Amino acid sequence: MRTLDHDEFLAMRRFPALDGLRAIAATIVILFHFAGPKWSWLSGWVGVYIFFVLSGFLITTLLLREQDRTGRISLSAFYLRRVFRILPPYLVILGGIVVFVWLRGEFFTRDFPHALKYYLTFFNEFLPESTANGPDNFFSGSWTLGIEEKFYLFWPFLLVVAGAVGLAAAWRKLALAFAAFALMAGLVGVTGGWVLDGPQVPIYRSTVHYAILLIGCVLAVAMHYRRSYAVVKPLTHPLAAIPVFGAFAVLHVNMESLWRGTVTHLGLLIAYGLLSAMLLVVLVSPGPLRWLLATKAMRFVGERSYSLYLLQGPVHFAVVEAIPPLGEHRMISALTVFAVGLGIADLIHRWVEQPMILAGKKLIARRQERKALRAAEAELKTPSAVEAPSGAR
Repeated sequence: MRTLDHDEFLAMRRFPALDGLRAIAATIVILFHFAGPKWSWLSGWVGVYIFFVLSGFLITTLLLREQDRTGRISLSAFYLRRVFRILPPYLVILGGIVVFVWLRGEFFTRDFPHALKYYLTFFNEFLPESTANGPDNFFSGSWTLGIEEKFYLFWPFLLVVAGAVGLAAAWRKLALAFAAFALMAGLVGVTGGWVLDGPQVPIYRSTVHYAILLIGCVLAVAMHYRRSYAVVKPLTHPLAAIPVFGAFAVLHVNMESLWRGTVTHLGLLIAYGLLSAMLLVVLVSPGPLRWLLATKAMRFVGERSYSLYLLQGPVHFAVVEAIPPLGEHRMISALTVFAVGLGIADLIHRWVEQPMILAGKKLIARRQERKALRAAEAELKTPSAVEAPSGAR
């Protein structure tokens, strides 16, 4: 019964409980979409914000540790890792949808030529609302990928700039996070905006998503540096899990009613993001909650949650086509979508995700080896700056 030391945190190479959290987030999203109104108290629609906080935390942690280990952040290696991780499952699932509707003779009636312009450029969230939310489109849930991909373009680059100008201290990188948010908010705000209470800005276009991502980034920065870690450290005590999880659970199950009430939507989502970040601290620390979410079954679902999330729409359509009564949104419908989707996601994980991630790692390793070899050859060819005099010992 003790807190987690900073050195122990830095020595951790994996956070298995976070896979379990991914599993929960993906599951409640599916329940929200297909289990029916009786299960609205699960507030499954906010599951995507758990993914956002997780992404910001993990990406920033990996980049900061790379900087400590090698003295720099390799943008090329980062982008290659993202390409080999994100694109293969995404394109396989999207390609499967296209082939499916083409064979059914519905490629044009479902307006896929128009939608593909957005899906293939990761501007998913800007797909016109009439198309994105129409009954014939079952890939619109990919709007979260559009948010994350644009975030991946900006945030690592800003961390590299911070390192180049000497912003090593934690508080300076925290300031950078807020500056990054202001930049993203300004760029996306041209077509999006902060307003969540009016019909003119659909929630999936709001810049609040970048704030949620940056909450995870700020947490990663705070936990990476020893002085700022001291502020977070009390939350790593096993007993801290009780109030943190309790507060998170109470807010989560009441999100639906609070959203329909008078609470400011922006403030509600920021509060949810902050509590999600506190939950991450609990889950990387020793305790029963970490043990529960790190079990084999939870990790199995969590490791396949990316494909499972993308598959929910097309799998629901196929399930209803095969068993029409499941078209009614109820728990049996959601569980069927979950089971079928998880089975397909497992195949994609084994035959697409893992091989492509490995291929990306090998490509990065070869590039680094060639770079090191060129540097060594250049050093050998460079004459000494000062020649030793003849006969000198």
